[in-house]
Amino acid sequence: MSIRALWIVPIVRQSTADLLQDNIIFTRYFPLIEKKVKSANGEAYISLPSPTEFSNGLLFELGFKDEEKFIQSRDTCQKVERKPVFEVTTPAGTVWPVVVVEQRGLLFCCLPLVPDNLTTSRPDLIQIPGVSLGFSLLCGLTDFLRQCPPSEVAQRSGDLHLYLNTAAPFGRISDVNCDTVMAKMSNKPSYLPRAQKQPSWKPVLHKGKNILYLALTENIRAIQFNKENTADTFDLYGSVSCKSDLEVALSDVTINLSYNSPESAIPMDNLLIHPCVQSADCSMLQRGETKAAPRRIRFTPPTEMFTLCHYTASGLKGPPIKAVYDMKMTDNRASLTIQLTLSDKVKNAFEYCEMQIPFHNRGIISAQDSSVSQGNTLISPDKRILVWNIGQKFPKSLNANLEATVVFTDAKSPSSFDDPFCTDQNAYAQLFFKIPDFTHSGCCIDSKSIQVSPSTKFKLNTVHEYLSAEYKIWNCNGDVLSSSVPKALLKQMADM
Repeated sequence: MSIRALWIVPIVRQSTADLLQDNIIFTRYFPLIEKKVKSANGEAYISLPSPTEFSNGLLFELGFKDEEKFIQSRDTCQKVERKPVFEVTTPAGTVWPVVVVEQRGLLFCCLPLVPDNLTTSRPDLIQIPGVSLGFSLLCGLTDFLRQCPPSEVAQRSGDLHLYLNTAAPFGRISDVNCDTVMAKMSNKPSYLPRAQKQPSWKPVLHKGKNILYLALTENIRAIQFNKENTADTFDLYGSVSCKSDLEVALSDVTINLSYNSPESAIPMDNLLIHPCVQSADCSMLQRGETKAAPRRIRFTPPTEMFTLCHYTASGLKGPPIKAVYDMKMTDNRASLTIQLTLSDKVKNAFEYCEMQIPFHNRGIISAQDSSVSQGNTLISPDKRILVWNIGQKFPKSLNANLEATVVFTDAKSPSSFDDPFCTDQNAYAQLFFKIPDFTHSGCCIDSKSIQVSPSTKFKLNTVHEYLSAEYKIWNCNGDVLSSSVPKALLKQMADM
């Protein structure tokens, strides 16, 4: 669980790389670990490359150098990629396994220690603990530099060395959490009664108001085809996030995931929990069972914001917003109609609700004439998307309509975002919305059931929100991309 070296390399293209003699921001070697590697590998030992050699080899391997040329060893489709682990070729030899994390134009890299001798064969990555720990260390390092512009990272080399001295002393990774590492760096004292034990992953106690933040976010993924032989698909899933700021060394928190109305709620059928959870109700739905029962979860929260659990609810009968997209293309003109119907089981109070209608492979929008029953329309800055801002509330009829005629330029200027499938009548629209203080399943955090041990006074902040994930509506006059089984075939299979 050690690393041999760590680098921070800026992403430099071929055109500017030749102007730099040493295009690397930060380098840190760990001689104690390197001595161990040299002793274990003997004559097969490959020394670490210089910063410039490593930077050039890394940028070449990732395609930032000689990107216009086809390099067989790098670009062949037969090469198996194992991102974020790469093999970097340098004049000193091949360096493996190099873990790379890209963030804000910088490449954070480290070389974990491989316990076995590499002269015979390479072990599986899952058998190298330093790979996962090295990845976590790099993620913590990027979090440590989140407020620092990339151009100023080199000026903070002293802070980076201090951070690594705390997180990975002598190259041995001991702490990958940015918050706890920074707490150790500041040397803040903690005063605890002798009866209380302080865990090593929480070296500094929270000082200030006791606050417990819980957020339940539910997402809907829906694809509507409006085809007789293709069924619409929709998936409902959610997660609970937590941030605990309590003035205790070690706390246990117990919450209930309940339902506003159990009779009409959609029960959870899968629950994936965080490793910090000590106990959770694991009852599964029996076949044909529709009753929604609350789930009780007890956990010891870490210091940072984390996702307590994920869940799915597969009993959804229909989408929250039913949509029909009817578009016909004639030469350089598109005539379209969109009809939206809000389900009466969904709260009619949106933070935002917007439909985007992209026009792929059709050129630039030169003019549009639209008529809407709700909201307003506009054209995106790149002039390739018609945007319908529906507003924050549907009318009393729960229906909203759009009729529009869109005219395109004759020259179809290509775009990097064009979908090759979307030609002629093949097209789709996407819906984006967010509803605060609502979940479609009815699941909620029962604030009255929350318990904290040892008992302490705290302020509770709870958030419930319902968001669209991928919400796509295909044109009913064109072909669609679907992996679902046609209804006619499902009927034949049922009759067999």
